[in-house]
Amino acid sequence: MPSQIPMRLSPVLSLLTMAAALTVSACAPQPKLARNETLVVVDHEPPQHPTEDEPAERVGWVWARGYWKWDGHDYEPVRGHWERVREGYHYVHPFWENRKGRWVFHAGLWVKD
Repeated sequence: MPSQIPMRLSPVLSLLTMAAALTVSACAPQPKLARNETLVVVDHEPPQHPTEDEPAERVGWVWARGYWKWDGHDYEPVRGHWERVREGYHYVHPFWENRKGRWVFHAGLWVKD
């Protein structure tokens, strides 16, 4: 006589199977990214830096220049903003990098001196 799983247990087994599959997929190797690199990769070049008036210097603050953000269909400008100075660090502005004809976005970040 073949063993059968009672019907009331099959939803529980289905959930356990899905949980195990999700756990295994979470362990798959992830791409190695620089701290300020994101997974935004675009096939066409972004426009030149957005045109905006850079404000006068402010003591204790750094102006983070505006940049072009990819919205999934096209580039859209993001305005600059003030960042509070961090002692022992310097600010690296956001930028796009060309890698073999594809464009990778690097977010702005603070780097230790």
